[in-house]
Amino acid sequence: DAVPGGVLAGPVASTDGSTIYVNGRDDKVWALGAADGKPKWSTPLKFLPQTSPSVSPEGLMITGGGPDAKLVAIRDRGDHADVAWTRDDVVPLTTSSQAGADVAYCVVQDGENGQALLVFDPADGRTVTSYPLPEATGWPVGVSVGHDRRVVTATSDGQVYGFEPA
Repeated sequence: DAVPGGVLAGPVASTDGSTIYVNGRDDKVWALGAADGKPKWSTPLKFLPQTSPSVSPEGLMITGGGPDAKLVAIRDRGDHADVAWTRDDVVPLTTSSQAGADVAYCVVQDGENGQALLVFDPADGRTVTSYPLPEATGWPVGVSVGHDRRVVTATSDGQVYGFEPA
């Protein structure tokens, strides 16, 4: 009952486990106390993320993706949240995978029907580079980053794309 209208996508815990972040069906991201489930704060997004947010060990949350989503970073300030930055020029289709303080990845819409792997700086949202996913069909299902910094993404139609670190 903490989030009016319910949630969409999976919950994500803060590094210390005290806060749970969820996307509400009310176009807001919510922070809930892990111990009691009570709302700590909510922040309007003006879009409905359909994938989970991601949270860095430093507490930077990047909202989830989906049709009409935006790439938005939020800082949890305890009793409220501050929007760190917003990108209106890309449509993230997956949850962003944060691979440290300097790099994050997500699959974005590329043109009308294409998809690309966006590499961006989570500190300010700027694009580092982008890699087209040739002939990608179906829905992108996520991005994984290995200990060796290799990046893999896949689509619901069974296509798998792998990238080696530069």
